[in-house]
Amino acid sequence: MVVGSNRELASTRIAGGNRGVIEAAITLRKADQSFALLLVVHAAGSTYRKPGALAAVSANGERFGTLSGGCLEPAIAMLAQESLRLGIPKSADFDTRDDDDLVFGSGSGCRGLMRVVAVPIAPGQVSIFDDVVKAFEKRQPLTLPLVDIAPELFEQGAATIFPPPSLLLFGAGPEMPVLAALARALGWFVNVVDHRSGLLSAERIIEVDHWIAARPAAGFREFESAKCDAAIVMTHQAGADGEALRTLAASNIAYIGLLGPPARRDELLAQLETDERASLAARLRAPVGIALGGEGPEAIALSIVADLQRWFASRA
Repeated sequence: MVVGSNRELASTRIAGGNRGVIEAAITLRKADQSFALLLVVHAAGSTYRKPGALAAVSANGERFGTLSGGCLEPAIAMLAQESLRLGIPKSADFDTRDDDDLVFGSGSGCRGLMRVVAVPIAPGQVSIFDDVVKAFEKRQPLTLPLVDIAPELFEQGAATIFPPPSLLLFGAGPEMPVLAALARALGWFVNVVDHRSGLLSAERIIEVDHWIAARPAAGFREFESAKCDAAIVMTHQAGADGEALRTLAASNIAYIGLLGPPARRDELLAQLETDERASLAARLRAPVGIALGGEGPEAIALSIVADLQRWFASRA
């Protein structure tokens, strides 16, 4: 069994979402650079991001993450710089609900209110960022009471930062590189199990976080502690797919996808024990993905990621 990781490449391959912001901020901290951590703590109406969304602005003005469609980013960056200059948390409301905002404000027309707090993070200073990183590494939600973030600004309320989703892919076939790239762009973690080591070449797994060259059952045992939120069975081999389904039937992973047509699904399920089929019944998406149309690995990967995004969002 061969186990691999791309963890050391995190600083050169930028992920999306909160994951990208946290990893960029970790890099800034390791370089002893100050930065402001921006957190959406309240939203009402139509807003680009919701409570729990993160961004960061370094002392030299470099931005990581996006809290608006671009219309509010200069003002958000100014909030961050003011927080860094004063060395204290600062908060601001970005309100686009009024008609005047169309003419005299951002001009976005989004009709929403977003409250953002900027927290200065200095090198070597103990801060809420330490709690954010700990929760991120443990893949756990983190609820931050606002009074702990900025007692001079808030008396009540809290904001919850959810961990990035983690995928387990059984199979490194033609869809895997595209699926992994899309998942990373969304800020998800991607783990891959495949017994065919030739499919785990460096150029094919550049967007994969961890991989194991092993049969499905053995590979899953290695990833059991990774707290994977969803698993996709996509080896293109009936024997390996069947082994993966049997292994997942005994797991508590809530989303299980199977690549392939309905007839193939039925053949694979017929080979399982009755209790295994019963265990999979409520969790199995087969064929996996949204019917978007198109063909080939790119369209298939997109359809799978689209369905996963819809499912992850429904749980938030």
